[in-house]
Amino acid sequence: MRLVFAEPAESDLKDIIDYIALDNPLAAERVYGAIVATAERLTRFPEIGRVGRLPDTRELTVTSLPYLIVYQVATETVTILAVFHGARDLARALDERKAGLKPPQQ
Repeated sequence: MRLVFAEPAESDLKDIIDYIALDNPLAAERVYGAIVATAERLTRFPEIGRVGRLPDTRELTVTSLPYLIVYQVATETVTILAVFHGARDLARALDERKAGLKPPQQ
């Protein structure tokens, strides 16, 4: 399977790493590595995460870190839709993202 980070997820990851790097660049590198490694595991085990709170999504917590990866699985691709810190109000964050996670209405 192929792994793709959707633009909002890339932005989430950049924001997380930039924030951590302000105080501890080495920790930022470790967090980045852990998030990416967790996402890459999904290419081998795409159903490892629990059923997501949004339709047609799944969620996986990054081991030993307070981050949640929201993703979709297709035949050949795992798409990372978002990366959230566990301290965020997930329901609110997901509501804010719904428009970006669904195909545009015609």
